[in-house]
Amino acid sequence: MARPDLVQEMLKKTQQPQVAEAALEALRGRQGGPQLPPLVLRIPRPGSGSNAPHTNFVFDLALPYLVVYLELGQEAQVSLSADPFVAFPLANFLIQKGIKVVRETDEAMAKRVSSPVLTLSPQNQSREDVLSWLEEACSVKSKL
Repeated sequence: MARPDLVQEMLKKTQQPQVAEAALEALRGRQGGPQLPPLVLRIPRPGSGSNAPHTNFVFDLALPYLVVYLELGQEAQVSLSADPFVAFPLANFLIQKGIKVVRETDEAMAKRVSSPVLTLSPQNQSREDVLSWLEEACSVKSKL
């Protein structure tokens, strides 16, 4: 069942909702209810830069993907895997809302995961990148 209330709540928690809103708009414009395949969103340890605990870096990176799964009522099909070093103040919020969040190293994730993995970074978070992913994901038929 779709969770539009949670989608709106999540959009309010970010300072940059534009990419997530564009993904939702593109999803709503598709014919027929698409089914997205299972997916693990991976946030690796940053090579450089700030890891300030007060930022919502991980949440902002994952938001466009999470809201699409929530909009379709498929939150059980998506999970978030973040390196333990990465600051993630909104992890508990996502867990409380039913999103699977795992703090793990790359090695631990590789042993645990059989679903496709999408590694997120600021470099692949443009509107075009997310919409391209959505187009491809909607064309893949789930094997469930």
